[in-house]
Amino acid sequence: QLIVGGSDATGLKIYDTDPETQGYVAANVVNHTEDVTCIATSSTGFASGGTDGLVLLYSNDNSFEKILVRSTVPVRDIAYNPNGTKLAIATDDNDIRVVLVADSSKIVQLKGHTSTVKSVCYDRKGDYIISSDTQGDILIWSVAPTEPLPKVLKKLSGITYKSSMDSLLQTTVAWSPDNTCFSFPGLNHDIRVFSSRMWTSLYTLEGGHTQEIITMAWSPNGYYLATTSRDNILVVWDTKTKLQVRSEVNSTSITGLAWSPTLNQLAITDLYGQLRFWDDVIPNNNSNYPHPAMVRKTEMDVDVDNEMEMDDDDMNELFGLEDEEGEGDFVVDDDGAGYVESADAAAATVAAANNKSQQFLNARAAQGVNQIQRKIEMAFQPPTTFQPGETPYHKPEENSSFEPAQGERRYMAYNLIGVISTIYEQEHSVINVEFHDQSEYRNFYFTDVFNFTMAAISQTGTVYAVESKEAVKDKKKKQDDSDDEDDEEEQETKPINSILYYRPNNWGQDKDWTHHMLPGEDIISVAINRISVIATTSLGYVRIFTTTGIQRYIFSLENIVSVTAKTDLACFVYSNGPGYNNQQNLKYMLLNTDSNEVLQKDDVQLTTDADLHWVGFTETNQIATFDSFSILRVLQDQRRPYQGRWVPVFDGKLYASQQNKTEKYWPVGVLRDKLMCVILRGNNPYPFFPRPPIRDIPLQLPLLDMLSEVGKLEEEQLRIETCNRHEHDEAESTNTLEDFEEAFSEAYMGMDVALLKLINLACKAEKIAKSLDLCGILHTPESVDKAIRIALFHRQNNLAEKMTHVKETKFINDELPTPSSLADSFAKLPSIYTSSHSALDDDLSLLNKSSNKRGLKPMQIDLDEESPTKKPRPFQFSSSN
Repeated sequence: QLIVGGSDATGLKIYDTDPETQGYVAANVVNHTEDVTCIATSSTGFASGGTDGLVLLYSNDNSFEKILVRSTVPVRDIAYNPNGTKLAIATDDNDIRVVLVADSSKIVQLKGHTSTVKSVCYDRKGDYIISSDTQGDILIWSVAPTEPLPKVLKKLSGITYKSSMDSLLQTTVAWSPDNTCFSFPGLNHDIRVFSSRMWTSLYTLEGGHTQEIITMAWSPNGYYLATTSRDNILVVWDTKTKLQVRSEVNSTSITGLAWSPTLNQLAITDLYGQLRFWDDVIPNNNSNYPHPAMVRKTEMDVDVDNEMEMDDDDMNELFGLEDEEGEGDFVVDDDGAGYVESADAAAATVAAANNKSQQFLNARAAQGVNQIQRKIEMAFQPPTTFQPGETPYHKPEENSSFEPAQGERRYMAYNLIGVISTIYEQEHSVINVEFHDQSEYRNFYFTDVFNFTMAAISQTGTVYAVESKEAVKDKKKKQDDSDDEDDEEEQETKPINSILYYRPNNWGQDKDWTHHMLPGEDIISVAINRISVIATTSLGYVRIFTTTGIQRYIFSLENIVSVTAKTDLACFVYSNGPGYNNQQNLKYMLLNTDSNEVLQKDDVQLTTDADLHWVGFTETNQIATFDSFSILRVLQDQRRPYQGRWVPVFDGKLYASQQNKTEKYWPVGVLRDKLMCVILRGNNPYPFFPRPPIRDIPLQLPLLDMLSEVGKLEEEQLRIETCNRHEHDEAESTNTLEDFEEAFSEAYMGMDVALLKLINLACKAEKIAKSLDLCGILHTPESVDKAIRIALFHRQNNLAEKMTHVKETKFINDELPTPSSLADSFAKLPSIYTSSHSALDDDLSLLNKSSNKRGLKPMQIDLDEESPTKKPRPFQFSSSN
């Protein structure tokens, strides 16, 4: 059947789609008192909506069932979910209502649009809704059953044309049958096609129209897309080649399109109220153009047999029959003489049966492939964009708006410099900035009239951003009605582009500044270091500003998940495509924002099935990540070309189990040998208010045999080596090696203390080869002398001789060996991997500068001393009430 809605209270006309009786009105249903604006179908019936505010339900026999919804404003569009149990309803009040068909009292409101919603569409799995409004915005909603409440996954601002409520332009959004993409009208008389999951542009169909697109419809097999425009042209596109298959000019604008599910046919309605059937839309004599109802061939080896089981009810549903209708029209010849077909009639009957059988197989094959496609799509999940150190608002109550409540708080940024929090108000927010070191910075707060959604904090200042939005203002408008001029007050919306706002920590010569993004460009993440403010946007741009607001650099990087910055470095984490089976396909780019040179670019290593929860720089300028499995990793050799490796330095679950606790750790920052974090207990995923204290947890590489003394000593030596190697590279890159010679010597001595203890244990266990290997790792000739004394103490004279040979070979003339330097790694590229801003002289780096920059004598090591040097005084965090 084909259902057509009319204007002027003419109701619904239902046409038979059988080729022999096509065009005859099978039923005329008049229940609406005004224009019918939308129709939706399901396996159990169909629904209609109109300007009278009614949403009506009908059964498959075309009989009226009930009024589902009464609205005080016109209904613009409706859409069933795949199984027909829910109906999404778009009205003129800017909201989308998802109503349970069986119980109309069960309603969930989707709030997010700032103008009238024109089009709404469920995906083929029922997990997502796409909607468009009169301001040209498209919202992507997650409405999966696993979601506690529907939420906006992404907003595409100003991406399609603007229109009025009663405009001919429908701003149609449509999912492809294979659920891999969706289409909508573009701004340049074109059709944009975006990928699902990633929500980014796949391709554009252009050149077929000269005016705005009115509506569109996908063919059942997903090969073709039919589009109409104000230029009265109907175009059928091949979505594989991105070329036009057919283009026909109509006498007036086409307002509705519907493909036949089984035939090569397109139903068309136009502005004159005419209904026409276009047969053989796709050329039959060209093998490059498959039948529009045929299933698209894929490279998957699909076992369709298991997906093609069908009972009698399914067959009746396929051919539009009731339970008894399929058998009631069949003639049974009981005596064998009363019903005999002619040869021609029998041949025609067989041909018709074969045709219907082929249609049946095609439909079932399509259903089987779609089911397999859905299973595959379920395995792919898009990454979530986040700001390091941010927390969401509390979850709203069921069946209520997810807009934050009055006075609700959340953290916008939380690191070792300070905390940015916001208090939500309806017309504005209040932003509080608190610093841990209040001797250097003063806390402040300000009224946020823009309701900023993201922020970042550094030693230089703070930066804030918000997506584009619509500002509502009252306006007096004169309207001529029956030759009388009346002043009528109405609301006018004014678009506000996405905003980037910088505020310095210390107000002196530095001033705050604001930048507005381009129309349709939303900021998705921000970061700030000593010299730069970084903003990544929905257009795939990375915009870099100086702290005085100068636009310093811009480049393209798509699908950014998060960004963090420190000193003159910035790290961008971005998606390289959808992950499979919870595997996040993430990459990183380490950029110097002073020279705009890329230092390192590679994959982000995460635990299997884990999500990235935090990314940041340690206080010694080393990139670190923390995943949902509580694994902290640092990027070893990040300044050495092609040498970056992710080293796990902390396992939160392992550490908690060793302490016989069930607590979790929410990272704030990383010191040399400590994870600074907020301890979470119970099921709390985030810290709440009042602000909890920051705890320090010792870093511990997840080595084996950590309960034994040998395992602990090996971990200590390797941890110090990992830390010292990075700090040496940082000092070399900033030309400050002499300033930290004492700190590096202390690190060598610390490693040698652990190694000498291991040599002592190995000699005691008579492990000669192991003792010799450990001796070869020692860093000073004095340490080798102590190892020789240990061997002699255990009467291992042969071992002592070999250790003496090691000393003579490794330490010629008692000179310390020169370790592999940063310059050795990039002898040809020194300008790229160096830096003009040091992080090692910060308070939190916990490194002491050398008092004597000239020759340093090697430190003496005593085995009975746990630490050969005085530890620096740790940084004290301010308390919070």
